Amino acid sequence: MTRYLVTPALPYANGPIHIGHMVEHVQVNIFVRALQMAGHEVLSICGADSHGTPIELNAMKQGKKPEAFAQMWRDAHAKSLASFDVTYDGGYGTTHTSSNEAHAHKIFAALQEAGHIATREVEQYFDPQENRFLPDRMIKGTCPKCEAPDQYGDCCESCGATYRPTELKSPASVISGATPVLKSSLHYFFELGAYADQLKSYLDRPGVINSDTRHYLERWFEDGLRDWDISRDGPYFGFKIPGEDNKYFYVWLDAPIGYISLAEKAAKERGQEVWDYWKNPETKIVHFIGKDIVYFHTLFWPAMLMAAGYNLPDTVAVHGMLTVDGEKMSKSRGTFIMADTFAEHLDPQTLRYYFACKLNDNAKDIDLNLEDFAFRVNADLVNKIVNLTSRTVPMLHRYFEGKTGAMDPAAEQMVQNVHEIGVGVPDLYLARNYAQVVRNVVTMADEANKYLQDSAPWKTVKENPELAHGQLSTALHVGKACLAYLKPILPKVAAQTEEMLGMAPDSFNFDNALTMIEPGTLLTPYPRLFERIDPKKVNKMVETSAQQTAKPNKDKEVKKDDTINIDTFFKTDLRAALVKTVEDVEGADKLYRVELDVGDLGQRQVFAGLKAHVAKEDLLGTMVVLVANLKPRKMRFGVSEGMILAAGDKTPVMVTALGAQPGDKIS
Repeated sequence: MTRYLVTPALPYANGPIHIGHMVEHVQVNIFVRALQMAGHEVLSICGADSHGTPIELNAMKQGKKPEAFAQMWRDAHAKSLASFDVTYDGGYGTTHTSSNEAHAHKIFAALQEAGHIATREVEQYFDPQENRFLPDRMIKGTCPKCEAPDQYGDCCESCGATYRPTELKSPASVISGATPVLKSSLHYFFELGAYADQLKSYLDRPGVINSDTRHYLERWFEDGLRDWDISRDGPYFGFKIPGEDNKYFYVWLDAPIGYISLAEKAAKERGQEVWDYWKNPETKIVHFIGKDIVYFHTLFWPAMLMAAGYNLPDTVAVHGMLTVDGEKMSKSRGTFIMADTFAEHLDPQTLRYYFACKLNDNAKDIDLNLEDFAFRVNADLVNKIVNLTSRTVPMLHRYFEGKTGAMDPAAEQMVQNVHEIGVGVPDLYLARNYAQVVRNVVTMADEANKYLQDSAPWKTVKENPELAHGQLSTALHVGKACLAYLKPILPKVAAQTEEMLGMAPDSFNFDNALTMIEPGTLLTPYPRLFERIDPKKVNKMVETSAQQTAKPNKDKEVKKDDTINIDTFFKTDLRAALVKTVEDVEGADKLYRVELDVGDLGQRQVFAGLKAHVAKEDLLGTMVVLVANLKPRKMRFGVSEGMILAAGDKTPVMVTALGAQPGDKIS
C-alpha cells in the first residue's frame, strides 16, 4: 500500500463551475477512486482559490465584501461538484484561512532565509482620487493594438493582444473613473533563476511531466527564468506580507500553498499530521492541472517547495482544454455549459463516462462532440455494458426466482478472454489512461454479448432450463465484472450493482472484480442502471445555456468602424511562396510546420493551423500567398515567420497564386 496526496487545481471563487472545470475534477475523482480500489491510502483535497483583484472587483460591483463573495462561490462550487459525485477529504475548502496564511508566511521566510527574495522599485498606475495603486484589472482604456474601447490593463478581449497597463490609450480607474498617474512602489521579487538547475533536474525525473509539457518548458529555460513579482500594493484582497502595513502576497503565491493548508485540515480529521503528506518521502503527491497553468505548477511552485524543504510533486498530470463540437466553448452557441445546467437536463454520470472515453496521459485538447456523446453512451454503455445486466437479471427473476446458477462450462474460453482483458485495467487507471480502460471494458462486453446472443437462453430455457440458467449467470458475471471495473468512472451505477448482487456497499475492488458470483446468490429486482440519452434533452440543454449566458441588449458592443485606408493596406507585404516541405508538429493537433521558398526573401518557416483541413500531400508543392512582413512569432515549437492565407470560416480553403514565381508580390 502506498500513501497518495492527490489534488486538482483550485477553482477561482469568482463564478460558477462549468463543464470545462469538470474535465479536471472528473479526471481526479476517477484516479482517486481507482487508487482506493487498488488498496492504496489516498488523501484527495481541493478548495476555492479565494483571493485577488477579480474577486475584489466583482464583490464591489455586487455591494459585497470580498470574503462573503468568495464564500458564496465556494458554496456553489461544492454543490456543483457533488452533483457529479466529486467530493474531497476535509470538504471543499478555501485558501482564505489562518492556516493558509501561516503556511504562506513560513514559505516566504524560507525564501528570505535562502537569500532569494529581492526588493526594487516598480512604476505603476495610481488612482489619485481613491489614493491607491491599481492592479491590471482595475484599469480600463482603449486597446493600443486594435483601438477597441473599454479594455482591461493586461489584455484586449476584442483582439486578444497582451500589453502593459501603461500602453493603454486613455486609461481610467474602474473604481473612480479618474485618469491614473504613474507612481513608484517597492515590490518583492522571488529570484526564480536561482533554482534553474534544481528545477531542470527535478523535471527530468521519470513520471514528473509528460513529453508535451517538457517541450513547452524548454523555452522558459532557454530564455532564462525571470524574477517573479510576488507582491501587490494595498488595498488588496489577500494576505499581508510580514513586516509590511500595506503590501500583500500576490494571489499566485498563496493559492498553491492551499494544497498544504487543505491537506492539513483533511489530515487532522483522520488523526494525521500535514507532514505525513508534505515531508514524508514515502508519500506520492500528484497534481492534476490544465495546460494553461503549467508555468506556475512546474516552476514557481516546486521552487518554493525546494526552498522550504517540502516534498516535491511526484507527478504533475497536465490535460488539455475542453472544446465543444470542435470549437472553443461559446456563450452565443450555448456550448459554454455550466455544470448545474448539465445536471438539470442530463445524468452527470453520462459526462463522467464520456470524459473517461477521451482522457489519457497527454495534454491534447478534449472535444465534447454532442452527437458522439449521445452515441457512445447509448451504443456502448447502455446497449453493450449495461445490457448484460438489464437482459439477464429480469430473466433470472422470471425463470429462476432471482437466483444465480453455476457458470456455463461451454463459455470457458470466452470467460478466459474476458479475464485476460480485465486484469490489465488497474494499471491503465494508475497510468491515467482512462480511454483505454473504457475500450477494454467495451471489448469485454462485446465478447459476452456475442455469447449471450448466440446462446439465446430465452429459447434454451424451454428445453434445457439448467443450461439456460448457466448461460444467464455467465453473461451476468461478465456484466458484473464490467461494472466493477467502471466503478471509478460510474460510482452510482457500481453501487446499484453491488446492492443488486446482495453485496455490502463499496464492496467492489480490483481484487474481486473478476470473482465468480456464487451460485444461489439472490438478486434484487433489476434497478434500471442507466437510461439512454434523448437527443432532445441535449438540444434543450444547449438552448438553456445560450439563454443563461446571453448578454442583455444594453451590454452588446457598439460596432466600431473597422475600415482601413489605402496606406495601411499597402503596408501588408503579400508574396507568392512555394511550399517545399510539410511536417506534423509534435504536441500540436492543428499545426503543420511548413517550409517556404519566397524567392529573394529566402526560405521561411511557418506554423500553419491547417492540419484539420488540408492533407500534407495537397499542400506540398502549392504556390500559396504569404503575409511576408508579419512580425515573427516565437512559439514553443520554434519561430513562425509569416502567415499563409486561407479563406472560409468553417473549412478554410488555400488562397493560391497560380502561375506566379516564388517571391512575386501580390497586389
